[in-house]
Amino acid sequence: MKEVMVPEERVGVLIGSEGETKEELQDLTDCDVTIQDNQVALEGEPLDEMTAQKIVKAIGRGFNPEKAFKLVERDVTLHLMDIGRYANTKNAEERLKGRVIGREGEARTHIEKIAQVDISVYGTTIGIIGKAQNIEVAMEAINMLLNGSSHSTAYNYLEKNQDKIKR
Repeated sequence: MKEVMVPEERVGVLIGSEGETKEELQDLTDCDVTIQDNQVALEGEPLDEMTAQKIVKAIGRGFNPEKAFKLVERDVTLHLMDIGRYANTKNAEERLKGRVIGREGEARTHIEKIAQVDISVYGTTIGIIGKAQNIEVAMEAINMLLNGSSHSTAYNYLEKNQDKIKR
């Protein structure tokens, strides 16, 4: 059995309207899912539990269930980056989140489109869902933004590494 904590404000998303998201999670992963407060217990075969754990973590880190359910696909994984590693104050964390999201979500959308990944910026975490090699390219572009590179430098990196993107 695996247990995962999710932020309280994300429990409703995990359950879904009339429990439909929880049911779909159980159907896709063949796991029994028990939610008590913000503690989620997953019980099934070990590989199924690992997949369910990734999906619950993704929903807990701000992804909508539709994007999180992509984690049942072969070769698709979740990677989490901690913005706190790049910032030493709350203001710096907010500024860095803003750099990754961009004006009206433009930077995040551009990275998602070029790298063929889904990105969620939630709390102090950046979540990326996609194929491993695509996540590597997206991570490097996000690292560049978090370390102070200009958006054009990060976009140029994405353009130059398009051949590494698995479609």
